[in-house]
Amino acid sequence: MDIRDQAELVGKLLLAAFCGGVIGWQRDRLQYVAGLRTMALVAVGASLFTSVNQMFGDDRVVANIVTGIGFLGAGIIFRVGGTVRGITTAATVWAVAAIGVTVGMELYLVALVATPLVFIILEMRPISEYLSGHRRETPLLRDLQRGSASADTEDEGIDRREG
Repeated sequence: MDIRDQAELVGKLLLAAFCGGVIGWQRDRLQYVAGLRTMALVAVGASLFTSVNQMFGDDRVVANIVTGIGFLGAGIIFRVGGTVRGITTAATVWAVAAIGVTVGMELYLVALVATPLVFIILEMRPISEYLSGHRRETPLLRDLQRGSASADTEDEGIDRREG
């Protein structure tokens, strides 16, 4: 691999870091667990694996990225009381990995369109909550409104921005 090929690979990694970073910044701004560093790393890693895959012709790499991100996503999703948290974050990690793969496959326009698209979709949450006319209700809040909160429900009512 000559210096020109290496410079092209560095450019791919920088673009992937930028795309993942934009989406991660949105997550950081709203204080979610997986933020700028996580999303940038996922995009860079996926891009690097895909680029190496293209150089050496092993078609299994992209399929293994999808599998690996699936396991990572499964670790992000968890249950708190009666609610499930982390689904959007897991889906975001999956989308960022796909953006990294597109950069690695030299589909730059696709990556540059997918990045703001994912960002816009993530920004829609406050709009969807406004349109539905209700806030997210936690078990503790529900019990407090009914006047039946107990020590048992307090742990279930923790509402952190982890999803």
